[in-house]
Amino acid sequence: MGSYIRPDEMSRRGLLSWTISILREHGLRPRRKLSQNFIVDPRLIRDFISHVNHAETTEIGCGLGTLTIPLSRVVPRLICIEIDEKLLGIAVKNLNTSNTLFINADATKYTVFSRQVVGNIPYHVTSNILVSIARSNNVERVVFTLQKDVAERLVAKPGSKQYGRITILLNTLFNIEITGIYGPSSFYPEPKVGHAIITLTRRRVFNQDVFALEKLTRLLFTQRRRIALRVLTKSLGIGEDSEIYMYARELLGDKRVYEVSGEVYATLARRLRENGLL
Repeated sequence: MGSYIRPDEMSRRGLLSWTISILREHGLRPRRKLSQNFIVDPRLIRDFISHVNHAETTEIGCGLGTLTIPLSRVVPRLICIEIDEKLLGIAVKNLNTSNTLFINADATKYTVFSRQVVGNIPYHVTSNILVSIARSNNVERVVFTLQKDVAERLVAKPGSKQYGRITILLNTLFNIEITGIYGPSSFYPEPKVGHAIITLTRRRVFNQDVFALEKLTRLLFTQRRRIALRVLTKSLGIGEDSEIYMYARELLGDKRVYEVSGEVYATLARRLRENGLL
């Protein structure tokens, strides 16, 4: 038997009212510690579902089941991971289908994901979740709602304020696209900032070269505004008369750490690994 509740077909006012009443009925309040913001915008739900492929799917943070219910109608098998046991119980009651498995667990410590991973991701665990998924080569497709500033960081260009280590790692492994921006009123309680739907489609597997890239960017981005070549040579003890120094100088020039592209860092990391320096 499937759920009779259809959040994606409600009005915004109706979905907001339903969300508040369900929480009150169970004596619950959104937990700030877990960055809990529930989707109350049916248009956002429909847009989100439109980017989901027909494949076995893991949902991170099912909450009340607002995304889970429509997801269960478009994917063959759905695995829902929720850390909040009380919310999980509500989601189970709201959804009764044979293709859905509910797991009470901390997604940041979960290492086995489906080919497709989706969810309305809490702010405080976003980076950990993204890195974990990046390292899981079986994950081919990701659809997330993230805070707008986080989403913009993932598609940032070299030289920008938002550009950083996670930008480089994820763009090395995935094609990334922001598909929609939504205001604070799309959530309850209303967050201080807008959110975005973002999709990631894997184009490369995580391997030793990418691991070396992670090590290199971790080393360099502690001093993101300094000249990259200087930080590199000092950190790794590379002499200016060495072949690897000449190679790095040709790649990096006089650019600062945050101005160098991910492609250049990937090329450099591979050479450094081959020379036993990473």
